[in-house]
Amino acid sequence: MQALDWTYLLAASGHLTLAVLSFLRGRRSAVALPLGLLCVTLFGWCFCSLAADLTGPSGAWWGQLDAFFSALTPPLILHVAVVFVGARRAHARIVAVGYVLFGALALSSVVGIGRPWGLAWVQNDRWQWAFLAGWLPVLFFVAALLLRHLVQSLDPDEKARTRTILAAFAVGGAVATADPIRALGYPVPHLAPIGSLAGTLLVATGVFRFRLLDRDLSITAAVYAGALAVSGVICYLAAFALLGGNVAALVFAMIAVTLGLGTAIYELTSSIATQRERVERLASLGRFSSQMAHDLKNPLASLKGALQFLDEERARGHALDAHADFVRLMMEQVERLGRVVDDYERIGRVEPIRRSVEVNELVQGVVRLEPFAAQGGVSVRAELADRLPPCDLDIDLMRGALENVIRNAFEAMPRGGDVVVRTALDGGNGADRVVISVEDTGEGMDARLAERAFEDFYTTKPRGTGLGLAFVRRVAQAHGGDVSLRSTLGRGTIVSMRLPVAARG
Repeated sequence: MQALDWTYLLAASGHLTLAVLSFLRGRRSAVALPLGLLCVTLFGWCFCSLAADLTGPSGAWWGQLDAFFSALTPPLILHVAVVFVGARRAHARIVAVGYVLFGALALSSVVGIGRPWGLAWVQNDRWQWAFLAGWLPVLFFVAALLLRHLVQSLDPDEKARTRTILAAFAVGGAVATADPIRALGYPVPHLAPIGSLAGTLLVATGVFRFRLLDRDLSITAAVYAGALAVSGVICYLAAFALLGGNVAALVFAMIAVTLGLGTAIYELTSSIATQRERVERLASLGRFSSQMAHDLKNPLASLKGALQFLDEERARGHALDAHADFVRLMMEQVERLGRVVDDYERIGRVEPIRRSVEVNELVQGVVRLEPFAAQGGVSVRAELADRLPPCDLDIDLMRGALENVIRNAFEAMPRGGDVVVRTALDGGNGADRVVISVEDTGEGMDARLAERAFEDFYTTKPRGTGLGLAFVRRVAQAHGGDVSLRSTLGRGTIVSMRLPVAARG
């Protein structure tokens, strides 16, 4: 093999290693799945390009597979960029259109694999022009997204991640643009293997140095991923070297190696993900149980103290008629225990018991008590709209949801700040809704974390349960409303609940 072939091989190994690492992160990182699929596609493209170079005219069908993986690359790059900047929902349709158009081009590249007419299509200028017509808009759109994200980001680490991804996409974009131009007959150097390797190194820098997958990766995970990737590449090369002259046997061997590699990756990621989720859920359950135990201990302690006092009075032969207050206290604590149990049951089910509520009064009641829970340097105030219509709400569930949002705001401001709870009337979309928003001046979060903030058991706090904002969302939805979050790193977060007004009789 020549130097460029070794470059292809190194790039393929790097892409496969990054794919395994991405799949190991699983749903813990929003970028992981699209990045993993992109790396698998780039691995296939590198290996097919290497095979096409090594086999020459006798292995022309490798060129069709090369075209297949090349066509799948642009929509995956678009997907990664959209998720990275936290605009997955905003640009979902654009991503879907990209997959449809480039998917059709990819299928057209292999529908006649091994046939002269199929090879003629991928070598035709029209294929190259079709690819460029779709790729160049994607390239400019991705560059604009990343540049805007770079300008808007205030966090130095996020800026470093963005610059790294922008550089990787710039290198990849140059390669993806130069190759079809070269195929069209223009004098452009063969940059594909070098550009692919450079892009791999840049993405690896983002993963390992700048925590592109949200958290630091362990050395053990990197070793597992590298060993699995190198083993897979060696198996592919062995099949290629031993069976290169027998197309049918080579295809069968390639499929077998791919299935074996896929199974190994799946088993590894599944076992790690299952173990991680079990630990996280047990930790969340433990914290949830601790909170319940705390809520039960106080009334139990009061009940026990009253019983002990009455028992001592009885042992001394004193009449208990003079201690009716203690009996009433015991009854109150028993009722309190019942309410605690009912509240936890209702939190699990989120079944609202509605009645007409003045939202401003609800907010004032919560805000009045929150300063006692705030840390030093945190101020809480309310800015309430006039003449809001009443809403049909479960006051206990809504109070709990609002308290969750405010407490989250406190935790986002360890060095102090301001929390403002606002109410307003929103008459958009033809229906009146009362909006309760909580704005803080805390640390904020990047766009990727903001998109996942309402997922069950998702938390970035060492002692968090991942149930706070997920509970807020369930409460809002149970009342026929919704909840949204806007956040900027270094500037703060705004959480808004929109609730339908009470029906007019």
